[in-house]
Amino acid sequence: MEGLEDQLRRLKTQLEETTRQNQDLNNLKARMTQENFELQRQVQELDASNAGLSKARSQLQAQLDEAKARLDEETRVSSTLCKNQLKLHLFS
Repeated sequence: MEGLEDQLRRLKTQLEETTRQNQDLNNLKARMTQENFELQRQVQELDASNAGLSKARSQLQAQLDEAKARLDEETRVSSTLCKNQLKLHLFS
């Protein structure tokens, strides 16, 4: 009888320990699920921010290209005017 009582105590202790471990794991799972949710939200925010930055970059690149084209045109016109002015000065 004594051996069965000892075995029953050991089994109860093991059950309590297993129950505690199970509860700890469930708590960990809940925390990790919440953390995963938060990280997914952050990824979505970063994706949206990245999309906005990509759009802004494209717009700035287009503005830069337009400014370069205007500068090239103004440089060409200025050069032509200088050449014409020099020709007029030489022939007068």
